[in-house]
Amino acid sequence: MSIRIEEEKNKYNKIYTDLVFASDDLKQMLDKDELKKRSFLSKVDILKDYMNFLDKLEKESKSKKNILSKLFNKKEDYDLQIDKYLTDEKNMNLKKLDKCSNCKCKNCVSKCEMYQCFNCRENEYVVECNKVNSILTNCNDTITLYNGNEKIIFYVKGYLIEKDEEGNYTRYVYLIDSKDYDNQHILKYSKFKGEERYDSVITDDTQYELVRINNKFIEMGLRV
Repeated sequence: MSIRIEEEKNKYNKIYTDLVFASDDLKQMLDKDELKKRSFLSKVDILKDYMNFLDKLEKESKSKKNILSKLFNKKEDYDLQIDKYLTDEKNMNLKKLDKCSNCKCKNCVSKCEMYQCFNCRENEYVVECNKVNSILTNCNDTITLYNGNEKIIFYVKGYLIEKDEEGNYTRYVYLIDSKDYDNQHILKYSKFKGEERYDSVITDDTQYELVRINNKFIEMGLRV
């Protein structure tokens, strides 16, 4: 069997098992409106199709016909077939499903007040939710900010998303300097027409809001 086929199957087997079982459970316990909020469910079929595709290639690689092909130096290039199958869109969805398999939302049968799947970024997943108005997410992003002309690369340790009484969402980000652990910041994150902004949470020259949000990060389970 092609090493690539084996690697891909090993890579996605656990993700496939976790998400298919979660998908089946949610479909039995939630109504249609709630299922629509779990947008990862629509991507599970993409993973199913990919696993079926790999199974098919595996069977071909073991077939007598394939053995004869090898004798005549006409071996199928399975790596090429996999590369051709994995379009950019499929690759993006599979990578996202890898995150979804770690997400706390995947097994949640409560009414979702946060619509988090629709607001979830590509590299993040939920690690805690109070099921009312606050979510903590994890990711492996880095961002670059500037102090004058100095470029500073920060690790993103987590995002806190809050929903107010009017249903508006605010996203905060906890940053740690990649070269100076003690240089930590909490900023308000927003994105408009593709432009990302990182703004101070200090208002009215007081530390109240900064302290509140820091405490909320801790309450939701962030450890740095």
